[in-house]
Amino acid sequence: MPDRTISILGFASAALFAAYLALVIVTVSLAAYQTDLAVLVHETEGDIGALESQYYAVVERIDGTDPYAVGLVKPQQVTYAVKAAAPALSLR
Repeated sequence: MPDRTISILGFASAALFAAYLALVIVTVSLAAYQTDLAVLVHETEGDIGALESQYYAVVERIDGTDPYAVGLVKPQQVTYAVKAAAPALSLR
């Protein structure tokens, strides 16, 4: 009986050690993956900042353009279309 108990405890401790190593490997892998994602997010934020700068430069150029120089004229009058109000109660 003691021989069997020692072998069972040995296999159990080996299995626990293997599970511990597997969990350590998974933890390190996830930490590396998270670090890579943080770098990717930082690079993407930089790209978005560059695109925003280009956008605002184009908007500034468009705002600085004289509308009459490109053939736009001021409207003589402004009218709005009126939409009928939706019913407050459903017919279901």
